[in-house]
Amino acid sequence: MWFKVFVLLRFPISALCLGGCAMLLLGDGSLGAVVWGCMLALLVFVSVRLVQFREDALIFASVLLMLELVGGVVPIAGENYFGFREFNLLFWASTAGVVGLVWTLPNAVILYSQRAKFVQVETDKTVGRVSDDGEISR
Repeated sequence: MWFKVFVLLRFPISALCLGGCAMLLLGDGSLGAVVWGCMLALLVFVSVRLVQFREDALIFASVLLMLELVGGVVPIAGENYFGFREFNLLFWASTAGVVGLVWTLPNAVILYSQRAKFVQVETDKTVGRVSDDGEISR
């Protein structure tokens, strides 16, 4: 139950991070809004997969975390998104480290700790015994 709450609580911050990623890719024009809408659709898709404990959900979640890391760094570190008049590598690296430690790493640890729930257990296998007559009993 708490995992479903975790997925819902991370939704707004994730949406903001994906908005930063959309700004980096295509700006704040109408095409940027379309890209952000597609990223929000990806967020909804991954969140539903996580709540349903699907096998491929962790792969999608790792891609989403990488997009969130990039999108979380851009609005904070890039005061001038498109001009890049000044590029301070130390500031960008420290911002990436803070976003990674505060947002990405805790999410990754929680998802990694729940990985056992995403493995599909095969319960239909039954062991049969062969009698002396050659008949299989289950």
